[in-house]
Amino acid sequence: MLTAGPALTAGPGLGVGLGIARAEPGTSPRAGSGSDSRAGSGSGSGDRPREGHAEDLGSVTTQIATTRARIDELGHQLSVAAEQYNAERIRLAEAERTATTARQRLSAADAAVRTASDRHRGLATSAYRSGGFEQLSILLTGDPRTALDRAGAVNALSRRQRAAESDLRLARHDQTEAKQAADEALAGRQHVVDSLSEQRRGIEASAAEQHQLLDDLIDRQAQLEREAREREAAALRARQAAEAAAAAEAARQAALERERLTREAGLVATAGSTFAAAPVAPAPPPPTGGSGGAARAVQEAHAQLGKPYVWGAEGPDSFDCSGLSQWVWGKAGVAIPHYTGDQWTSGRRVSRAELIPGDLVFFGADLYHVGIYIGDGKMIHAPRTGEVVRIENVWWSSFQGGVRPGA
Repeated sequence: MLTAGPALTAGPGLGVGLGIARAEPGTSPRAGSGSDSRAGSGSGSGDRPREGHAEDLGSVTTQIATTRARIDELGHQLSVAAEQYNAERIRLAEAERTATTARQRLSAADAAVRTASDRHRGLATSAYRSGGFEQLSILLTGDPRTALDRAGAVNALSRRQRAAESDLRLARHDQTEAKQAADEALAGRQHVVDSLSEQRRGIEASAAEQHQLLDDLIDRQAQLEREAREREAAALRARQAAEAAAAAEAARQAALERERLTREAGLVATAGSTFAAAPVAPAPPPPTGGSGGAARAVQEAHAQLGKPYVWGAEGPDSFDCSGLSQWVWGKAGVAIPHYTGDQWTSGRRVSRAELIPGDLVFFGADLYHVGIYIGDGKMIHAPRTGEVVRIENVWWSSFQGGVRPGA
């Protein structure tokens, strides 16, 4: 995880405080943290995707967005840290120059003190060696005043030398303190620069790990999308198989019905020849709501493609949704009302899995729309004002149910 580094003070007068986050060894920020995603949040609860864990595609997409935002934030932090590092390097160079100047001045002060000390010692030695003979000579010549004057001059010169040497030693002391302060400032600046460099490396490492996490999440997203497509394809194949089975069953039932009618017609003919005087009742017409009627309804629906939607219209040149379904099933021999609510009760209810071509498909709890199912998950319908009769995928998200008219 990322933690806020402590404030760093680089020697007297520097006062440099660092709020740059640093990565602790062996840890790194994770997407999906429940707290502030910036460095220094002290939290990093998100985990990389793991095999065997059920994951929602929306959750992974959210993690990707969070990780990208985290990378952007780390990039901002890295820019700030880099500029602070550059600024401190300039101050470090200034501190190095100050320390160099202080060392040079201290060296010059040392040399001046040594020179003054040498002169003082030379003067004292010379006075000591020659002073006794000169005083004896003065006494022998009988001129004590001259001797006193000369002795006073020597003493005065010696005092001045000692005073000069003392001043130089004080100056040397000041230069020593200045050098120490400059060295401390230099060390402080160097510590700040080193710390900033370490912080920058930590942020770069965190950013690199976030990039790796982003790559992992993108791979996981692609995998989940691929699995979703595979599930959708499997569901489509299952629906198509169910539709094919339902169509085959409808065809079988139609064949049985034709066979029954044929047998009944034969019996009627035989009875007519045996009992000529007896009136023969005509055979009932085949129901038009079966597979034959459905096929005619689908054929008629295709014939209306491209005709405009007009509110309340029921053909032949324009339609609304229930007007179109009324028209095509009317052509198939089944009369149904021009109203979705009544059409909903005009035949046998069928589920999505039971739908076959020709069935009516209804939408919304209030049955606001109806279309004619033509198989393969598609329908023909009159959508809305400004559009035309067309083929479109069934609106499964609002699918309410199906009805087989006449059944």
